[in-house]
Amino acid sequence: MSDFSGVSLKGKTAIVTGASRGIGAGIAILLAKRGANIVVNHVSEGSKKRAQAVVDEITKIGTKAVLCQADVSTLDDFSKIVDAALKISETGKIDILVHNAAAGLEANLLDTTPDFYTTHFDCNVRGPIFLTKEIIPHIARGGRVVFISSAGARLGVAGQTVYAATKAADEALVRVWAKEFGHSHGITVNCVNPGPVATDQWFQSNEQFLKDMQPLIESTPAAPRVGEVDDIAPLVAFLCSDDARWVTGSCLSANGGLYN
Repeated sequence: MSDFSGVSLKGKTAIVTGASRGIGAGIAILLAKRGANIVVNHVSEGSKKRAQAVVDEITKIGTKAVLCQADVSTLDDFSKIVDAALKISETGKIDILVHNAAAGLEANLLDTTPDFYTTHFDCNVRGPIFLTKEIIPHIARGGRVVFISSAGARLGVAGQTVYAATKAADEALVRVWAKEFGHSHGITVNCVNPGPVATDQWFQSNEQFLKDMQPLIESTPAAPRVGEVDDIAPLVAFLCSDDARWVTGSCLSANGGLYN
């Protein structure tokens, strides 16, 4: 039986995309507390200051962290992420890849444009596919790939025509890759599926969307509230650990019981 030593990530190297704020920042910091060295990815100069604050916090914890500005929608940026990870790796390998970065704007079908569609699918689906392809040759046996999905993939929330489709696609990738990379590479692939989470992105949603979501929030079985980053990050940390070695192709619903 486990003695909880399996939750340690000491000496492992982790990439967390979109780690400058919200769920991504929380995941990066918690993985560092478990002992991992972290690539803190952010997308733009505008997010650099927030991302640097995450790096500084990780450094205070006592593990290594490196800032990496790269857009997961841009295939040419992927080499920056790989190089950053190998630079801080203690073994020459990458152990953990967390696909957290995502575009998540709302638009009803009648307001959806081809550009809106392309922006979301490039970031949320094409990016993870080809970033994972780039990183797979460098992942150690026993490596972990974790997606941050969304309750929107299954609940059917008005205004999420494109976003929900991208997250459903990500969950399909989890199931496919679990079979492709299990025997051949010893890699597990899973996702965590949060409901509404109180991040700055949530609070930047338009007033009508927040009003429409209120009945759903009040009906959440665990408690009538939105989730917190601290409700989500520990589940990601578990899936990255040795204790989760027998979990793959799975979606861990972190939504307070909205559905299973």
